[in-house]
Amino acid sequence: MFSRKKIIVKPDYQLKLALTFFISIIVYSVILGFFIFYPLYSALNAARTIEEQARVSAMIIFLHKRVWIGFFIVAGLAALQTLFLSHRVVGPVYRFEKAVAALKSGNYSLRIRIRKKDEFKEMEGLINELAETLELQKKRDNDFLADARARLETISAMLEAEGAEYPEDVRRLTQGLINELNFRCSKT
Repeated sequence: MFSRKKIIVKPDYQLKLALTFFISIIVYSVILGFFIFYPLYSALNAARTIEEQARVSAMIIFLHKRVWIGFFIVAGLAALQTLFLSHRVVGPVYRFEKAVAALKSGNYSLRIRIRKKDEFKEMEGLINELAETLELQKKRDNDFLADARARLETISAMLEAEGAEYPEDVRRLTQGLINELNFRCSKT
């Protein structure tokens, strides 16, 4: 099975995504912290006895020591998970970019494989089909060019021959080549 060596394939995108998740969870945690601590501070302000204030204060301090650290740990874990999950999307996209660049430069023999659990698995088949189609078309074009060259060399040899006894054959070969060129040009 094909596997990527690096988790961070496109650092600009993946690290930005992880940072966005980290900041989002911190912001959500601050909002959650407000809903946790606001009632406690209200209870502290409403407390009538010193014992009641001490009990509420101890609870607030205890929660502050635990909750905020927990929020940062959860945010960090979420950012780390984002890196791993984005790998299943960014990895194939990175591979597709490389494949398209190779096709663009004329490397039609290229075939790609992405991992079974990666996203965009169907694109693997489409890009491979495109590469196969382009490779086949290139082969057809090369075959046609070789055939056209051979026909032109035959015509040239016939014209250079002493007496050129075959004008009808030259016209027929020339017209056949022109017709095939016109047909191929009309298809594109």
